[in-house]
Amino acid sequence: KKKMMAHLARQLPTPAMPTRNEIMAIRGLREKSVRHTERKFVVEGHKCTAEALQSGWPILGLYSTAHSGCPESWQAAPVSSKEMERMSAFKSPPGILAVVGMPDHESPTGSEWAAQEGTAFGMVVDGLSDPGNLGTLIRTADWFGVEGMWLSPDVVDPFNPKVVQASMGAIFRVKLWQRELDGLFGEWAGTGVQTMGLAMDGEDVYAMPGVPGDPAKWVAVLGSESHGLTEVVAAACTMQVHIPGAGKTESLNATMAAGMVLGEWFARARGERG
Repeated sequence: KKKMMAHLARQLPTPAMPTRNEIMAIRGLREKSVRHTERKFVVEGHKCTAEALQSGWPILGLYSTAHSGCPESWQAAPVSSKEMERMSAFKSPPGILAVVGMPDHESPTGSEWAAQEGTAFGMVVDGLSDPGNLGTLIRTADWFGVEGMWLSPDVVDPFNPKVVQASMGAIFRVKLWQRELDGLFGEWAGTGVQTMGLAMDGEDVYAMPGVPGDPAKWVAVLGSESHGLTEVVAAACTMQVHIPGAGKTESLNATMAAGMVLGEWFARARGERG
C-alpha cells in the first residue's frame, strides 16, 4: 500500500506555495454554493487525504505544515500554521489539506439499479441534516457494501468538510446521488426492490421478508434525526421496519439504527439467517 501511495504521489505536480488569493479561494470552499459551482471540495487530515490520493479523483492542491507528519512522497506545498488555519474548516487543523475535484456520478434510474445482477444494498436518505451523522452513515454504508445512496435535496451537502471528515475516506468509495425522491420509488415499481423505511411503528426488522441469498435488492430508507421520514416517502416504501429492543431509551441514533439494519441484511446475504 505504501508503494502504491508513493507511486500515486509521484504522478502529482509539485504544488507551489499558495498565494493569498489562493488561500482565500480555498477558504471559500467552506460554502456549499462555491463548492458546487467550482466542482471541488476540501479534504483534511492524513487518513482522508491518503484515501483521496488513492481514489483517482483529481487532486487540485495539496498542502501541509512543518510538523503535520505529511509523507515527503506526497510532495505537498509547505504552508505556515497561520496559513493552514485560514484554509481549514476546523478550529484545530490537522495540518494536511487537499483540494479535490468532485466526481461526475450520474444517478442511475431505479430500474437501472434494480437490473444489476446479484444482491446489492442501497440506501435512500430523506432530510438528514447533521453532517457528522451523514459522514458516519456513509462510512457504515461502505462497511456493509452499500453500492450507492440517494440523498434528497434537503440532506446536508455530502461534500461539507464535516461530512467528509466523519466518513473517514468512505466518501471516495460509496456513490452518492442527490436528487428529488418523488420519481425514484415509482421507478422501482415492479422490479422486486424492497424499500424499507425505518420507523418506530414499523414491523420487526428481524422478521422482514427475504431469504439467504435472495437476489432481490434491498433499500434502507432513513429519515431526518428529528422528524423521521416525510409522509410522501413513508407512503412510498414497500414496508416500514423498526429495531425491537428491551430497554427504556426512547429511540436510537439514526445512523446507529441504519447500521443495525444493514448488518441484518448483510448476514442474510451471507446465508447466516434462516
